[in-house]
Amino acid sequence: MAIPPRPADLKVDGVDPCTLFTEAQLAELKVWKRRAVIGTSEIYKGAKQCALEVTSPGKGYDYRVTAVTTEGIEPWLTGKRNVEAHLTSVAGHAAARFYFRGSTQMNSPDCTSVVDVAQGQGLRVTMSIDLRGSFTLDQMCQMSEQVAGFAVEQLRASR
Repeated sequence: MAIPPRPADLKVDGVDPCTLFTEAQLAELKVWKRRAVIGTSEIYKGAKQCALEVTSPGKGYDYRVTAVTTEGIEPWLTGKRNVEAHLTSVAGHAAARFYFRGSTQMNSPDCTSVVDVAQGQGLRVTMSIDLRGSFTLDQMCQMSEQVAGFAVEQLRASR
C-alpha cells in the first residue's frame, strides 16, 4: 500500500506526549486527569506515553497517547498484525486506523490511530472504553483521530 508523503517531518524523539495538548483542547475532550506513563508493552517498552482520563456517567473512557520512535505506520497496514487496519489522514498526515480483527460496532474495547510524523516514527492514540457498547467502533475511531489531530497540531506548532 502506497503511503502518501508527509507534509512535514515532526520527529517525536524526546517529546513528552502530555505537552501536546492545550488547556482548551483538554477541556473540549473533558479530560479530568492527565498523567505521564512509560510504555510496558513488548512493542512500545520504554516509550513516552500520556494517559488522558475522561469520566462521563456510564461512559468512562480514556486516551493513551504514545510517541513512537521505533516504527512508523507501515507495520499496521501490512496485514501481518491481528488488526483490521485502514489508511486514513489526520491533520494532513497519513495515518493508520486500526482495531482488533473480529471487532464489531458494539463489542470493540478500543480503536487506535497512528499518524506518520517522521521516517520510522508515529504518534499513536488509542481510545479505550470501560464499558463495552457505550460507544460504537466508528465513534471510538473518530475520537482517537480527533485527539491525534490535536497532538499533531501542537507538535507542528512547537517546531
